[in-house]
Amino acid sequence: MKDNDITRKIMNYYCLSVCKTMNQVPFSGRHWMEQIVFGTTQYLIDKYWDNSILASKKPIEISRAFLNILDRENLLHAADYRLEESGNGLLVSVPTSKCVYREYSLRAREEGLPLNYCIRLGTLQAILHHVLGENYSSSVEVAENGFCYGKLFPATRPKEEIVTREGHMLKIAGRRAVLFPQETYASLLISIKEHAPHVLEHVLFDAGYQSGLSLAHKVKVLYPEPQECLQLLLEEINNQGLGKAELISVSLPRTRAKIRCYESFQVAVANEYGQLYRTPQVICDLLRGFFAAYLSVIFEKEIICEEMVCQSMGADYCEFLALPLPKKLSGGRKPRGQKIK
Repeated sequence: MKDNDITRKIMNYYCLSVCKTMNQVPFSGRHWMEQIVFGTTQYLIDKYWDNSILASKKPIEISRAFLNILDRENLLHAADYRLEESGNGLLVSVPTSKCVYREYSLRAREEGLPLNYCIRLGTLQAILHHVLGENYSSSVEVAENGFCYGKLFPATRPKEEIVTREGHMLKIAGRRAVLFPQETYASLLISIKEHAPHVLEHVLFDAGYQSGLSLAHKVKVLYPEPQECLQLLLEEINNQGLGKAELISVSLPRTRAKIRCYESFQVAVANEYGQLYRTPQVICDLLRGFFAAYLSVIFEKEIICEEMVCQSMGADYCEFLALPLPKKLSGGRKPRGQKIK
């Protein structure tokens, strides 16, 4: 495909538009792009693929054969791609300037859109699944030397949407979920405040912690690398409209992390319906419950999460500090909202 080919531009603009749409749709995620790429590639496979062209069913031979088909159809230049075996996986490198989707990649970064999925690697994932019946994960790095370096490796389980819709039912991590307005959530908090104000903080933390555990266990199976797992869990906080969560720092050896959240939904509730506690204090107990659960699963030890500053008290953001639960407070129990002294 020529560099000035309008078809290439349309492909890139289409991907950019999909990425923008996903960024605006509630409960969307990067897996939507993966499913779109898989579906599109399957149509190509149905039209052009023939297993008889394979000399062997090694991932490198399958991928090379598929690239040659795309080359034949003038969709790319197969010679631009270097393939190397890596155990049961595959290493793929290409000059960034030669990538068919480079305009999409550049524009997405310029516009601040989430960009964590390589479309070309996605097409190779699709053909490997078609031929071998196995699921592959991918990772990609855009290096300063002008090359993109990708890796394909067998996945222990199929990657699936963390959030899915089955008919009229919405599911998160395979369990049914519900979507209700902020007013409904606020009414629940106000009811607890009226009838049992002394348990409100503990109830919110524990609710976040217990519900966060199931999601964290699910994501960790699919994404065993700790920091990637945490980033995806924080992405789900954003996708679900709970706030804009950002990982500021994480230390795997020290099992500590710092997380910031902008526009917490709990702050929005307090701003509209009034403070829930008798005295001014940080209020995002549900969120710190989520974060404590996520990190307890990732670090494989009990983690407590404390909100250090909160937008409800005039700060620019809510900031959370997570660290191991002191042994004298642990006793083999899950953390239940204890404060750090």
